[in-house]
Amino acid sequence: MKNLGNFTTHSGKEVTFRYIQKSDAGLLVDLFNQLTFESKRLRFHLYTEKIPKERIWKEAVALSTLDPQLQVAVVATIIEADGQEHAVAVARFARASVDDAEAEVAVVVRDDIQRNGLARKLFEILTKEACSMGITHFVGWVMAENVRLMKLIEKLEVPVESEIRYGQRKIRIPIT
Repeated sequence: MKNLGNFTTHSGKEVTFRYIQKSDAGLLVDLFNQLTFESKRLRFHLYTEKIPKERIWKEAVALSTLDPQLQVAVVATIIEADGQEHAVAVARFARASVDDAEAEVAVVVRDDIQRNGLARKLFEILTKEACSMGITHFVGWVMAENVRLMKLIEKLEVPVESEIRYGQRKIRIPIT
């Protein structure tokens, strides 16, 4: 389990960053279940309340089983009062082939720890990983009403290409 660093949030929580492992499906399911309906809708762009538990587990297993040439995923964890490690955020990118210089990026942060600088820190970690793999741009689909994510992107102070399609904004961000 390679530690990618620690971070103290604005609210004083100690967070550890590490790569996702195949055995982390349970952490991902727990994180998903801790998200509010609104956070799930903004991140996954769909109604998630009636998704069968089996499908959630199947997705978690798929998301924790990575091809390291195409994908990188970082989990942010804390040790809760129960003494157990819990995921509070996940950030990932994936590209279609090893030759692609563009990768789709996604970040989700548990609601009770949002607005603490965690998403920005995760984005910094992903950017370093992507640059080392020859990736020059991140792309992503953002729901038009996801104001918090758009504010985070604005704070990066990089030129962002953006277009609206089907009520969603496709963004393309250069990384350095």
